[in-house]
Amino acid sequence: MNDLKYRLIGRKFQEFFLPTLSMALANNMALFVDSVLVSRLLGISRMPAIQLCAPVVTFVNLVYWMLGLGGSLLASNATADHDREKADRVFSTAMAALLIFGALFAALGTAFRGAQVAFLCRDPSLRGDVTEYCSVLVLGIPLLCYIMSLSYFARSDGSPKLSFQAVLISNLINLTMDIVLMKGFGMGLRGAALATVIGYVGGSAWISRYLISKKRQLRLVSPFASGVAAFFKTARAICVRGFPTASSQLYITVCTHSLNALITACGGALGLQAYSVYKNSLFLGYILFIGTAQTLSPIASVYYHGGDYDRVRYVLARSMRIVLIGAILMAALFALCPAILLKMYNIEGAEKSAYMAAAIRLFVISYPFVGMNFLMSFYWQAIKRQTLSAVLTALKGLVLPLSLVGLLSRRMGMTGVWAGIIAAEALSTAFAFAAMALIRRKNAPRLGSFLLPSRRDADRYDFSVEMDIPRQVRLSEEAGDWIARRVSPGLGNRTCLALEEMLTGITLANPGTEGVIDVSLRDAGDEVVISLRDMGAGFNPTVPDPSLQCEFDNVTVLNRLASAIEFDRSLGMNATRIHLKK
Repeated sequence: MNDLKYRLIGRKFQEFFLPTLSMALANNMALFVDSVLVSRLLGISRMPAIQLCAPVVTFVNLVYWMLGLGGSLLASNATADHDREKADRVFSTAMAALLIFGALFAALGTAFRGAQVAFLCRDPSLRGDVTEYCSVLVLGIPLLCYIMSLSYFARSDGSPKLSFQAVLISNLINLTMDIVLMKGFGMGLRGAALATVIGYVGGSAWISRYLISKKRQLRLVSPFASGVAAFFKTARAICVRGFPTASSQLYITVCTHSLNALITACGGALGLQAYSVYKNSLFLGYILFIGTAQTLSPIASVYYHGGDYDRVRYVLARSMRIVLIGAILMAALFALCPAILLKMYNIEGAEKSAYMAAAIRLFVISYPFVGMNFLMSFYWQAIKRQTLSAVLTALKGLVLPLSLVGLLSRRMGMTGVWAGIIAAEALSTAFAFAAMALIRRKNAPRLGSFLLPSRRDADRYDFSVEMDIPRQVRLSEEAGDWIARRVSPGLGNRTCLALEEMLTGITLANPGTEGVIDVSLRDAGDEVVISLRDMGAGFNPTVPDPSLQCEFDNVTVLNRLASAIEFDRSLGMNATRIHLKK
């Protein structure tokens, strides 16, 4: 690989990965520690109440993933196309829809509490615990929607650290209040739920800083400015884009509720406790899986949208290595030392410890498959393969686990439950790679690996260059020669001159830096389009500086050469597009 070619996207991946991983760490580690605290302070016998309430949270996840993730992807693509009006409309519509949903969910959950608890829990002996926890939890749903959805937009708008900080603050408050309310005030499960809601208040206050940030590109506008019909049309487009990935939460909601009932029937209280340990241990895996997938998603989406398939392959390969290595290491750790989880959850007694240790050694086999399925679902969504993403999430989240666990548990009890879970994840991974191989074969030689075009676009010319003016001049001449051979010497000279002015302008705006500029030229029929990306101080050729403007300064020359120039920031990078009419 040409290191220079992938240096900019590698830096952007690293810049997004650490805050996004930290955000996933703050969120999922807190959920894991929350379950540990409930187990240690109240006893593992009360932890199933949280597991029984899980469908409430996963259903809410479905909505904010669909509107937050789908909206942020659409807004990112609109920003990449320099359509600021559309990006603002998408952002405002998604936020309004989420706040309306959150308020309705909290109101209806409170009004119909008895019916909700009866639906979640079939065992009358556990309904008291479920009522205690769920009645408080639903009150925080509007704040949860607000924090998480705004986090998606802030991260895609180049503010990943703010998203991480908001989630971290929310969960630190939650964990602190868990101890205060459960242990200090003896509030039991009601205290655990109230601690969560108080954490949401703190996180909401912090993430709101994005709305007053001067650096943000997205602005709130009236989502109903063009009428109610336009609002629902935009909301529908957002949902269509976000549903394939978000649908995993719908399937998890249905599947978790069904498996809770099935496991209660075949494994009793002990089986449900073991399943709760499995589900909560996955939060540790999701730190890596979600952190990596949500780093991949906006980067792959923007570069795929721009036709830069080599860099999409690069970021996918990097993501796959991270997920597989992390999942295998975590599975090996718990398989060799199940006592780690036993100690964390305060599981005592020889018989119960042996039962739980055997369960742990079985269910960790699923970790690598869970990670790969999660990553592929996000990847397919980013490259606009919504149907494949939807099928994969339906298979791994609903169809295979319910059918296999239902079948095997009848014959093998709880061993059948673990076998069904492992088989469902493994078969889903097999489907993902078999589907890509089949589609590639049917579309050969147009498609290459991972459903990306295999051949270099004949109408596209790319290069990357450092902040080195002599080299920039030489590469600009080569790009101009490419246009001259394809179109005309005159357009080739204009292309060369436009590139020189833009590249030297960026370099002069970033003295002493070692940044890289990615350049792409596209022969678009009646015009040549030059696209540039860099991570330095912005050189905006659409806003001339009166103090510098003269006959031969960079901006003046560029505006005389170009039929149109667009400048914006996408993924926190400077994105410039220059149009040269033939």
